[in-house]
Amino acid sequence: METTVQAPGSKARRSGTLDVLFKLAVVIIAAFIVCVAVLLVGRAAIYKIHPYERGLHLRGGKFIAVDQPGWHVQIPFWDTVILVRVNERLGYVDQIPAMTSDDVTMVVSLQYTYVVIDPRRFALEVDDPERIVFEFVQGKLRDVVNTKDMTEVMHDRAGMNQEIMDALKTKEEQYGVRFITVQIQSASPPAEVVQAIKDRMVAVQRQEQAQAEAEQAKIVADAEYYAAQKRADAEAYQITKIAEAQQMSIQMLLAELARHPDIAAEYLEYLTAQELKANSKWIISGQSTPIVDLRSETGETMETGGEQ
Repeated sequence: METTVQAPGSKARRSGTLDVLFKLAVVIIAAFIVCVAVLLVGRAAIYKIHPYERGLHLRGGKFIAVDQPGWHVQIPFWDTVILVRVNERLGYVDQIPAMTSDDVTMVVSLQYTYVVIDPRRFALEVDDPERIVFEFVQGKLRDVVNTKDMTEVMHDRAGMNQEIMDALKTKEEQYGVRFITVQIQSASPPAEVVQAIKDRMVAVQRQEQAQAEAEQAKIVADAEYYAAQKRADAEAYQITKIAEAQQMSIQMLLAELARHPDIAAEYLEYLTAQELKANSKWIISGQSTPIVDLRSETGETMETGGEQ
């Protein structure tokens, strides 16, 4: 059996190679760690502000400055930067009840927009600023509706928008914002109020219809009364004219009879006979006087033996 014997120089060369590889690996690892650390520190120290943002630079919890858009440097783990968006924001107050001045509950909606003009005050001096702005707008909407009656709320939205905008401007400086637009989206009574209004409108229409029918009936009655009055006046006028004609004819007849007494006497006898004929059945005089039935056409005569 053969035994291999290694020379001392070969072992020394192999050990030196291992040492070199080990040192090289340590250097590479250290360089990698340093690079990573530099990158992390650099990333923590350098930051970018976008055009729609502003940076609130704090050092040790103390405000230093407002950073404008661009690249900036901070002390890692010592400085703090709070990013605040300053572009236009949209808010919406959706379907809230509000009482009008004439005690009608209206359901209103409002859309508003604003921009942040003072990032320091907006982010550092106001707790939950977006919520506070929303509640402020909602309260002012109710306040303005409370001063209007239902008709104004439904038909004067432009005037209400201006009033709300004027009210919101009183808090712009305090909140660090500027309101851009305010627009009422909807304003309507609740369903039960709408139904009550419809019922009232129907009742008013029915009342107006009844009044129109009554007025028409009155006009027809007045026309009939006027026509009847005219007919009565015409009949009375005709009767008057007939009476006047009869009176004139009688006067003429009497005047004529006055000029002829003999004819007048015969005429009076004739009238007397006609009157007796119409009102009596028998004419009785003394004994053996004929009884004449004046109502008969031929004048039947009867003899009587004595007075009856």
